[in-house]
Amino acid sequence: MKRDIELIRKVMLAAEKTEDPNDLIDPKFDGHNETEISYHIALLDDAGLLHGQDRSAIGVFRWSAGTLTWAGHEFVEAIRDDGVWQEALAITAKSGSGVVFDVLKKALTKVLEQRAGLARKSA
Repeated sequence: MKRDIELIRKVMLAAEKTEDPNDLIDPKFDGHNETEISYHIALLDDAGLLHGQDRSAIGVFRWSAGTLTWAGHEFVEAIRDDGVWQEALAITAKSGSGVVFDVLKKALTKVLEQRAGLARKSA
């Protein structure tokens, strides 16, 4: 299954909204099935951005999202604003390949630094 960076963003923003740290969520998004969403939750758990829980059973792949990690909270702060998100994706698209997560994080940092007046805008 191919990683969908837009779905990653949706899952992270949904996970941040949970009020109780004991809650697990199974978010639903138009255009995405449960297996695809579960796969992305497992990826986010593996990346250390949220605490996911494997709730799979025989023949059923299912992961639920739990609380965000420190790195997950940092990532959500960077991706929250649609303008920042789109600008960072545009920077990564210049590479001509898919979105590499570490490059995306650097692009997000660059955009945020520019908006805060901490860095010069490059040509």
